[in-house]
This record gives sequence, C-alpha cells and structure tokens, in this order.
Amino acid sequence: MPSIARLRSLSDDHPAFVAVAALLVAFHLAYPAVDWWLRAADIAPAFDFWDFGAYRGGVERWQAGGTVYVENEDGGYHGTFLYPPVALLLFAPFVGHPFGPEAWVLASALLLWVGMIGVVEALVGSRSWGERLLFGWFLCGFQPLVLASKMGQTAAFMGGLLCFAFIALERGAESRPARFASGALTAVVGVVKLAYAPVAAHLLADRDRFAGAVVAGVGLVTVSLLVFGLERHLTYVEVLAWGVGQGGATRSPALWLAPYFRPLAGLAVALPVRLAGSLVVAAYAACADGADRTTFALGVASFPLLTPLAYTYYFVALLPAAAILIHGELERGGRPVVPTLGLALLSVHSYGLYAITNGLPDLLPAVASLPGVYFPLQPGLWGCVLLAGTAFLRVGESVSLPTWLPPTARRRA
Repeated sequence: MPSIARLRSLSDDHPAFVAVAALLVAFHLAYPAVDWWLRAADIAPAFDFWDFGAYRGGVERWQAGGTVYVENEDGGYHGTFLYPPVALLLFAPFVGHPFGPEAWVLASALLLWVGMIGVVEALVGSRSWGERLLFGWFLCGFQPLVLASKMGQTAAFMGGLLCFAFIALERGAESRPARFASGALTAVVGVVKLAYAPVAAHLLADRDRFAGAVVAGVGLVTVSLLVFGLERHLTYVEVLAWGVGQGGATRSPALWLAPYFRPLAGLAVALPVRLAGSLVVAAYAACADGADRTTFALGVASFPLLTPLAYTYYFVALLPAAAILIHGELERGGRPVVPTLGLALLSVHSYGLYAITNGLPDLLPAVASLPGVYFPLQPGLWGCVLLAGTAFLRVGESVSLPTWLPPTARRRA
C-alpha cells in the first residue's frame, strides 16, 4: 500500500494506477458518511448484529447442558448456530455481557487492523502512527467489512488470522517455528469455517506450514471432542450434510440483499468449474518455486470463487491478498492498476449491484428481461477475477514440474 508521497512519485510510470488508487482511497475515507446516508434512506441495514444472536444461542444452550444445534420446523438449521462445536470457545467470552456483540465486533476489527498493519509493514517497512490510524479509517470504509460488522459476522476475525498467517509466512524464511505458526493460523481459519478451506493453498508449497496446519487441526478437533463430546459432533455432521443440500435454485440478483454474491450461479457447470479451479490452484501451489507471497494471495483471492456458497462479507479476507498483489506489481514494474481495480470492485459490489438491478430495467428493459443477465454483472465477480487472475499469472511464472517426477516424464512435459 503506497503512501501519498509514493503515489505522487508513481504518477509518471503508472498514471492509471495512481488515478484508481486515489479514487479508491477517497471513496473509502468517505464511505462511513455514505453508509450513514444509506441507512437514513432505508437502503443499508443497521448495526443489528443478527449473526451474533446465533452465536449467543449456541453458547447459552451449551452452558445450560442442552443441544447446540437446533433444527427448525422445516427440518433445516437456517438462522441457528452453524459453526463446529469448538467455535463456541471463541464466542463464549463475549456472551453474557450487555455489550457482547459490540465487544465482539470491536475485537475482531482491531485484530484485522493490527494484522493489516503487519502485512503492509512486512511489504514496505514500518509506517508512522499517523499512517496507521489513517489506514484504520480506510478499513472502516471497506463496505464488506462494514456489512460484516453490522451482522456480527466472523469475517474480520478470519481476515485478521489470515493477515497473521501471512506475517508468519514472511518470517518463515528464517524461522521454522514461524512456518509452523503460519500453517497453524491458516488451519484455525479452515476449522472454524470450512468455507474458507481454499485459502490453505499455500500450505502445499511448504512442508513445515503443512505440518503446522495438521498439528493445529488435530489439536482443535481433539480439544473439541474432549470439551463437547462425540454426540454434538455427530449432530454437526448432520448440519454439514444439510448445508451441502442447500444448493438448489439460486436467488436472483434482482431480489437484492446486501450480502448477496453468487459468482458462478449463471453457469450450468458451476460445480465442475469449482472443482477444476481448485485442482489448478492446488497444483500451482505445489509446483511453484520461490513464490510464497503470490501463492498465498492466489489461495485467498480465489476462495470466494471456489467455495460453494459465498457472501459479500467474505471479501474482507481478500484485503491482505490485494495488498500483496498491488505491492508485487509495483515492485516488478507490472500492472498495479489491475489488482487495485479488483479491490475497488469488491468495495462497491453490494450497492453497485443494487444500482444495476434497480437501474437496468428502466435504462435497458429488453436487456434486463434476459434470463440470467444480472449474474455476470456482479461487480464482486470481476473484482475476484482480477485479483485471482493477477495472482494466477504471477504464480504461473514460477511453476515448474515437481522434482519427484521421473526424469523421462519431466522431459516429455
């Protein structure tokens, strides 16, 4: 993340990047006021912390000795606690207090802010406290983070853990414990919320990171079984099975909701595309040589496209990936405007889609009536594509066939 002085110095070589970056910074700094206006107009939701209510319910039922997972009258679990039992230990300290939801949101946001400062400083060196505070305001203007905070979601917590996983990855060049820590932090993200599993791609590039993830994962499962018992875990498996079966008819973007993001919903072959994409990302991670930064960014940037059911607030996890890719493009004299534009599209996804679904029927009624027309118009889709595409190209420059292949196979390839 270049400073203002650095942006001025880049204006000759990267004028498009400087223009987009300046607009993005201005938008983020102004967005808290924009959100206030949207709430006053009954367009944006208020800070009601709905999801924290589900966390509270799960913790209270566990502490009372009851069931953690509550089945609805329709046989599903929608709107109830959906995390693995071990996640109750994360939410428990915030339950039972009058300001529990606010404390949870504040603690998660601070974790993300400190983590993002660490990512930026790992890339470009130490920043002043003035720049750190200004960057905090910049984060407050990232709409997916604002939305996650309003919902009481885990997105900021997950993003913060991923930031620290990257910081440990950076220090792992000279420290084996740091490599273990990077893998362990990544495993915590995946265990707490399985939808984030694709972010673990960088584990395939390093044995120590992979080992750290395995140890942390086994440890968390062991603790969970000891504290919560086998029966609750068997019920959680039923919850997962129910969740897998929720991939029926996709809600149209025209029926807009702020968290809406269905990147591949317009494709009849969405599942094969996700499986193929996951295999390619895994293969790239395993075969890349000396590209730890961009491999990390590739797994993180591609995960909203590869996970079965994504939401707008998942974009919070892409903040460290965007920082890594923008810095990398500047360092190599590449095209920093591409990942910067990707971040901008993520920032405006929710209300950009709102404007499209409300404005297109009036401007182009014939186009608006076409089946599935809104799916490819999702701003966040193209934001993810630009970020993941940049990472894919840069990791691809360092990919080589693994050394364990027989020499004849390597020569044929």
